[in-house]
Amino acid sequence: MTPSATSLYRTIWRWHFYAGLFVVPMVLILALTGAAYLFKPQVERWEERAFQGLPTTTQVSPDDQVHAALGAYPGARLHSYRVPEREGDAAMIHLALPDARGGGGMRDVFVAPDGRVLGALDPDRRIMQLVHDVHGQLLLGHRGSWLVELAASWAIVMIVTGLILWWPRGRGAAGVVWPRLSRGARVAWRDLHAVTGFWVSGLALVLLLTGLPWADVWGSAFKAVRSELGWVKGAQDWTIGGRAPDAADP
Repeated sequence: MTPSATSLYRTIWRWHFYAGLFVVPMVLILALTGAAYLFKPQVERWEERAFQGLPTTTQVSPDDQVHAALGAYPGARLHSYRVPEREGDAAMIHLALPDARGGGGMRDVFVAPDGRVLGALDPDRRIMQLVHDVHGQLLLGHRGSWLVELAASWAIVMIVTGLILWWPRGRGAAGVVWPRLSRGARVAWRDLHAVTGFWVSGLALVLLLTGLPWADVWGSAFKAVRSELGWVKGAQDWTIGGRAPDAADP
């Protein structure tokens, strides 16, 4: 390589190295919490095990179940009603509490098929909500969302610079498409890193780019672009930086 090409290569290598130092711990956290979130239905069913397998000899209408939940929390407002998944499961009624009761908030109220209020869970303290908050905000609120967004953005830098460093320059497929495991430990580790990174880079970029619309800066910009181009066909149904879309703009 020419001196200028060598200097550019070293600059790209430094960007890749320093991006990796910042990104890798964050990526591990995001990967673990994201993988755990895939099991949300199973975890929530286990969490609600006390409200399942109930007698169904007497059943009331959903309206009566809602009235029972509202009666247990005077002044609350109905937010949503979740149909029981199986026969004998309690209905989950999501209520918005009045401000005078514990500073407002929400409650997941479980009502048996016969109309009895069995109990309630605070949705902000549920297992999957905790996983969600770690994944999106690192339990740091809005500042945590910025850190996650920054890490995701630098992860894109890490992947792109890694692909530039990996790009074959007059070599064969060995060390580019598959690792050379018989060339000594140094070459084997280098190839394992580079080749594995190449094969997973496409999926990683898809995950990062499709997740960034939920972040604060990228999400707000995406929302503005959708509005300018007339792509908005209804109310936005995802959060931006952990906030509701209508509250996303400062």
